[in-house]
Amino acid sequence: MAEDIHRSNDEATQQIIPHPRRGRTWLILSLLFIVAAGTSLYFYKRSSDGAKAAANNAASPTAGSGMTAMPAPNSTAADSNASIGQIYIAPERQQLIGVKTASAEMKSITKEIRTVGRVAYDETKITHIHTKVSGFIEDVFADYVGKTVKAGEPLFTIYSPDLVATQQEYLLALKSNALLKDSAFPWVSSGSNNLVEAARQRLLLWDIASEEIQSLEQRGEVKRALTILAHVNGVVTERQAYHHGRYVTPEMDLYTIVDLSTVWVLGQVNESDLSSVRPGQMVQIELPYSSNLNRRQGRVVFISPILDPKTRAAEVRVEFPNSDSALKPGMFVNFRLSVPLGRQLAVPVDAVLDTGSMQYVFVDKGQGYFEPREVKVSARTEDVAAVESGLKAGEQVVTAANFILDSESRLKGAMANMGAPSRVAVGAPAPGTQNLQVEVLEPKTAKPGSNAIRILVKDASGKPIEDADVQVGLFMPQMGNMPPMSSDAMLKPEGGGAYSGTIQFLMAWTWETTVTAKKNGQVIGTAKTTITAR
Repeated sequence: MAEDIHRSNDEATQQIIPHPRRGRTWLILSLLFIVAAGTSLYFYKRSSDGAKAAANNAASPTAGSGMTAMPAPNSTAADSNASIGQIYIAPERQQLIGVKTASAEMKSITKEIRTVGRVAYDETKITHIHTKVSGFIEDVFADYVGKTVKAGEPLFTIYSPDLVATQQEYLLALKSNALLKDSAFPWVSSGSNNLVEAARQRLLLWDIASEEIQSLEQRGEVKRALTILAHVNGVVTERQAYHHGRYVTPEMDLYTIVDLSTVWVLGQVNESDLSSVRPGQMVQIELPYSSNLNRRQGRVVFISPILDPKTRAAEVRVEFPNSDSALKPGMFVNFRLSVPLGRQLAVPVDAVLDTGSMQYVFVDKGQGYFEPREVKVSARTEDVAAVESGLKAGEQVVTAANFILDSESRLKGAMANMGAPSRVAVGAPAPGTQNLQVEVLEPKTAKPGSNAIRILVKDASGKPIEDADVQVGLFMPQMGNMPPMSSDAMLKPEGGGAYSGTIQFLMAWTWETTVTAKKNGQVIGTAKTTITAR
């Protein structure tokens, strides 16, 4: 019996204790199972955390600046730690909207001032022809306006009793001098010489040419009409000398002769560019209908000290040689002045967005992120803008599609501000205090500008409000880059709850209209409505 019990215990023990090889196999399988489970749990947790971060970025805008890091539509959520103020545009969307960038570089910048120039006479080379004596014109040689004359050529002949008398005196003085030159008395011969010289000088001072006087000496006879010669080269622009008996006096301008060997070009330079213009600078002009071969260069000789109040520009005078007479007074030319500004940090001019109150660019930060950054532009040319501050050399700025980036950043800024408490302008009624009934009697539809306005004001029960101080305010919220606008007016009572006055509608729009009624300085009620201006 005892042996049987002992045998059965040994068999049970053999059944409970596993075989050594079989135990090692189970141990290895258990370890592999634990490792696989741990790895799966790690990747599951990491995937879950990434999904939560992407969902948070897509669902809620980043607080702070109006330009957020919220991914754009059709773009993939990127780094959730993007700095505040940046926007993200996926690479495929950048290609779709045509985003292009350029580098900010140090360049030698030359500013070009372009305007229209007008060719004018050189006023220092305008000559007026007068006679020194009164008389009658007999023959005219320069007989039309526009004729080219040269110094020494005859202009006209004149008969003057004074000239005839002086010729006679001169001839008598010559005869006396011939008789008395060998006189034994020196004072007699010198006196006759003095008479000859005095008569000769009188003829010269009356613009009688030396050749004419010499001819008079040889001829020995008085000439009825003497010839007046031109003493300058130029073109006749005005004349008052006519044939056969025109009586003239010394104060009359018989001819105006202009020397066109040099001309002036007068350009109008805007007030903002005057600081860049200096006397001595080179100016290039060209005819708008001519080839580049007809370009000419001249120097600035004068800058007007007076500004035209209508055009806000000053006249700049440039002198040009005109030996070939290609530049004709009254002609219009293209006027171009190049002003070197030295080496400055520059970006393409298309990269700068200007709101009027500020200038900014979009800087490419890489990985699809763009940062709007305020800059200060010191000068502009046709191609580049010189940046005084806000950028560093080597930074990439957006030059194409930056308006799309600007609109997107503003849209995201508006979405970031959604849910923010509304702001009430100073003096505006608090929300929830609308306790008046108003009816706009006039105008039903306003026009931009000043309009007459009549409003019927009643209390909450419908009873007209008499003898109150009624103020009407118009308001238009900010639209993009356009600032908010407002206008207000005080109305006078007409009786029966009607009030009238005038108010300005600054532009065509449906204006938010607020009516406020006061008595004894206390607000008794407000109401809101709208008035459309077209």
